[in-house]
Formats: sequence, structure tokens, C-alpha cells
Amino acid sequence: MVGLFFLAVLAGLFVGVPVYLMIAFRSPWLLFTLVFVAAGVLLLVKTVSLVRRGAWHARHRSTCTLHEAGIETTEWSTVGADAPVRRSIPWADVASVVASYRTVRRIILVQNGGGALTESAPVLHVLFDQDGRRQIASVHFSSHQDPAVDTWITELRKHGVELGYTARALSWRCETYLSTEAQLGYFATTEEVIPFPATGGWLENAVRLENRWHRHTGRLQEQAGTDLPR
Repeated sequence: MVGLFFLAVLAGLFVGVPVYLMIAFRSPWLLFTLVFVAAGVLLLVKTVSLVRRGAWHARHRSTCTLHEAGIETTEWSTVGADAPVRRSIPWADVASVVASYRTVRRIILVQNGGGALTESAPVLHVLFDQDGRRQIASVHFSSHQDPAVDTWITELRKHGVELGYTARALSWRCETYLSTEAQLGYFATTEEVIPFPATGGWLENAVRLENRWHRHTGRLQEQAGTDLPR
């Protein structure tokens, strides 16, 4: 929200200041400021688009529900869609589930040296096979303390679903950084995914898993470096 406000203010300055200067001084030399007006208009259009997109996602939440027979999804994956995509995923169709994070918000710090503070929450990426191809559905949770995370993990273990983990964040809020195809490509080719422990819940394993994941990806990078031609 702060970021959008900043963009709106910046767009207003880009448009307002040049217009004021041209009205106040009426100098032909100020015509070059029209470039800033155009940039401000484009920035304003972009800001309005982001606000509308965020409002649409706030009104259209995708959901995934556990059932004894499998998983039911209601997915609003396309902005502006008239109706959601509803799917029923039997347990037999679930290939694996990869636990990860999604970025909930990022706060820019202006004191104590600056930097950014990132707030995250868990997400489960469900990989399943239907209609002759691999597909993906993502289950978003509100926070790391959300008890529903452990409910899902327990049910997935109960039905023998392979559980993995990656600290690679693929989602921003309830949107994806990558397209569905790109996410599927990542999971099909990456060696970053590590096994999720057979016991314990999310909070019990999260820190340990992240440390293990960073060590694992570090080794992958070292191996990639040694495999480079000399």
C-alpha cells in the first residue's frame, strides 16, 4: 500500500510540477518538461492498474479444500475472469507437494542503515497429473502460525503424498512471480527441492529446513562451478 501511495505521489509530481511551471512562467524552454508529464501519465496509469489488480485479487480468493477423497480447488488464476476454475484432484493424481514461502509484504526501512523487511507465509505447491499432463495448484496460508498448515501436512502424510521443500519463493501475496508453465518448468528441472521431514509440523521444521536448503543449494552451486569448462 505504501508503495502504491509513493507511485501515485510521484506521478502527481511528474504531471503537476511541469504544468505549474508552464502556467506560471509561460516560457518555451519549459516545453521539454512535457516529457515528465508523459512519464507521469504513464506512471499514473500503471498505478491505477496495480490498484485495480490488487482489488480484484482481494475480492477473488482462490481456495483449496481437503477431502477424504482428495483436494478440491476453486482457482481465480486469470485477472478479470467471470468464473473460477474448479478442479477435483483425487489423491492418486497427486504426484508430490512442495512446501515453500510466499512474500506477504516488503517494508523498506529508512532508518538504521536502510534495507528491507520481508514478511512471509507458507505455501504448498500441489503437483498433480490430469488430462495427460502435469499441473500445479498452490495452497496459501495466512501466516507461519496458521494451524491449517499442519492439518494439510498431516493429511498429505496420511495419504502417502511425497513432501518436499524449497526456500525459493514463487509467490507474491496471492499472485505468482512465475507463470504456471514457468513454475512447472522449475519443479520439473530443479535440484533444489529437498525432502520434508517425515515427522513434525511446519513451525517445528521451518528453520531447520531453510538452513538445510541453503547448504544444499550451496553445494549445487559449488558443483556447477567445478563442472564449468576450463
